[in-house]
Amino acid sequence: YWSFFFIRTLDFQLKISYIITVHFSKNIKTMKYDFFCPTCNSVLNVNNNIVLAIQRDNNESGLIFLDTVLGNYTKVKHSSLKINEGEIVKIYCPVCHKDLLCLPDKNLARLMIKDNDGEKLTVLFSVKYGEESTYLVKDKKIEKTFGKHSANINFEMLSLCT
Repeated sequence: YWSFFFIRTLDFQLKISYIITVHFSKNIKTMKYDFFCPTCNSVLNVNNNIVLAIQRDNNESGLIFLDTVLGNYTKVKHSSLKINEGEIVKIYCPVCHKDLLCLPDKNLARLMIKDNDGEKLTVLFSVKYGEESTYLVKDKKIEKTFGKHSANINFEMLSLCT
């Protein structure tokens, strides 16, 4: 009987734990986005990272992982890929290999996001290494800006990127 009671108690605790975990992860999920390539519509985020291919002017290339939280400028790359602060890099979709550059402003890259309500928005971000500027755009209007360098932008050019 004790082992049966223990199993029933453990099962009850696991169910409670599962309910708490599911509820907690649903609350967290409301703050996350899925990031898509604007060309091929491939999902580019894995866990908490956006996976992108980058290339320097000297043709050195590699992968970089950006944080999925807008305004968090944590990035991870291989230590052999040396990029200088302020250097402009080319950013590509790792799936279709199309340039994510936002024309006509060659200092911004563009991704699409889908929020939990299924609404598609545009995210523009600086391709200047170390520059912290990100723009969430809806219907060709800036909804929100992120980063300490976000004021350094030509907003007329920005509207042409979306």
